[in-house]
Amino acid sequence: MRSRPHHLRPCIDTVRVALVYRDFGGCGVSHVGLGVSAAYTAKTLLHHGIWAEVWPTRSATALAERLRRTYALANTSNDVRPTHVILAAPWIPTSDVASLAAEFPDVVFTVVSHSSVGFLAADAHAIKLLRQTADLQLATHNVFVGGNSTKFTEWATVAWGVEAVCLPNLYCTSETFPEHDNHWSGGVLRLGMFGANRPLKNFLSGAAGAVELARRLRVPIELHISSGRTEGGNFRALEELTEGIGNLRVIHTGWLPWAEFRRLVRTMDLVLQPSYTESFNVVSADAVAEGVPVVVSDAIDWLPEWWQAKADEPLDIARVAERLLRDPRAPRDGRLALESYVRRGLGHWMRFLCPRVPLLGGIESAAVEVDGARRDRAA
Repeated sequence: MRSRPHHLRPCIDTVRVALVYRDFGGCGVSHVGLGVSAAYTAKTLLHHGIWAEVWPTRSATALAERLRRTYALANTSNDVRPTHVILAAPWIPTSDVASLAAEFPDVVFTVVSHSSVGFLAADAHAIKLLRQTADLQLATHNVFVGGNSTKFTEWATVAWGVEAVCLPNLYCTSETFPEHDNHWSGGVLRLGMFGANRPLKNFLSGAAGAVELARRLRVPIELHISSGRTEGGNFRALEELTEGIGNLRVIHTGWLPWAEFRRLVRTMDLVLQPSYTESFNVVSADAVAEGVPVVVSDAIDWLPEWWQAKADEPLDIARVAERLLRDPRAPRDGRLALESYVRRGLGHWMRFLCPRVPLLGGIESAAVEVDGARRDRAA
């Protein structure tokens, strides 16, 4: 006799999470943020005893077919069936989400906003889908609207009248950090400014900060910038800003596979990410993991406050940059901040995947601890 489904008796042993992102290439590989985030979130969950998989998917139809196949195989082998489908970013029509939820009543479907509210200015359709998901949450037991930051979910909870779920991007810290931190000791200064070329990434203020560093430090500076994904940004303005600065050279790096990108980040002395709006920022985590400090704005609030510059003030970006360059303890502080962020994020995930659920007689079944201990507790 099969045991009661996970959503009625939650336990870490019966959790199986599918992290679904839109696969534009159709090849099951993504070097863009959502694919990387899904991969490292799954890796982190697996490291803590949660069965998690990444499903690159092209359509709601393809997702339904994969769920049916996975269900059938799990039933045949008496294995754990999928319990949670996390849709990274709103892209599947709400009517299709409703159909999936009806066909798979034992599966929890969560549509997650991959950004803070400000970034959604670039995608009105995403706002519409999230709002429709909140309405669907009221009418179903297994559909939820969510976000990857409390900045979004706390607002959505109040605005839409449902309990929006916070499922932060996770970053696996089980890998070995570099033995030697990248502490600049003079000479050529290598700066990195990475990500898709969008106005909200604020490349121009970052480049203006680099111009000030060139004037202030009087050393040769290489400013390495991602290229190959222009999404509303204009490199011509950046070129005009940096032209004629004798000791500043702009280098376009192209759009690299993630492992190759990490190797590039490893060679930087400092990374600039003064975004106007963010919910996590994988590039900052990549830099921290490689022992490279990052100048961020207060939108990337999981990093230390003294790493945060005023996004619209290039002189402040230069001030924070110089301080980070001269402090050999900065890489350690970044690692501690990332590890703290991941611990908090795991707490959010565990509360969602294995909540305390009231059972008959007033007994509660509790989730296991985040450290991976596999047990149920009765309260």
